[in-house]
Amino acid sequence: MDIVCPTCNQKYRVSSANLPKDKKIVARCKHCGGKIIVQAPRPLVDENAKTLAIERHKTQQPPDDRRSETWGTGQFEFVPNTQGFSGYAGFWKRAAAAVIDMVTLAIVGAFVGGFVGGLYGALTGTAAGSHILGRAVGILVGWMYYAIMESSQTQATLGKMAVGIKVTDASGESVSFARATARHFAKILSVIPLAMGYIAVAFTKKKQGFHDMLAGCLVVNSR
Repeated sequence: MDIVCPTCNQKYRVSSANLPKDKKIVARCKHCGGKIIVQAPRPLVDENAKTLAIERHKTQQPPDDRRSETWGTGQFEFVPNTQGFSGYAGFWKRAAAAVIDMVTLAIVGAFVGGFVGGLYGALTGTAAGSHILGRAVGILVGWMYYAIMESSQTQATLGKMAVGIKVTDASGESVSFARATARHFAKILSVIPLAMGYIAVAFTKKKQGFHDMLAGCLVVNSR
């Protein structure tokens, strides 16, 4: 059967045998990245249709797989994508979000680090080792900030929400905490060497950095 991407009208031909009944099929258009959702609706049968089906059964042989696929055209309908697809987030938009997130983390990190450092000094009576503790707190705060917010319902950090972008998986759905964690720590590889993994966002087809590719994520426009 033939299906058409509702975003760019790109046409595809798929075998109807690969479409399970009573389930939604979610696919992503190879041309524009838009989401295609196909659903098999319940058939509407009246008495005239039953009679016609009986007469056809008497006069015709059961169709083979090829004819069945051709006849299947029109038996499936598209379910409108309420979220839509507004394209992949570009390099400069993502850079702006990163700056906002860096400022946010600097403020939060200073507050949390000051609190933990003061508590550490009060309990131990010394400042020895406080710099190591400060780094550990910074890593923990950054991890929680990105992993929790990007796997939440908003699918975005404060910076991403401010510029109107969000993180999704390859099917356009929200990511899990584990995948958001993998994406966050994979940024280490995007920084080395010379931040080439981040620069790749400007040149890859789906605007992905190395960390996006490794975690199987996309960053798309949310508005």
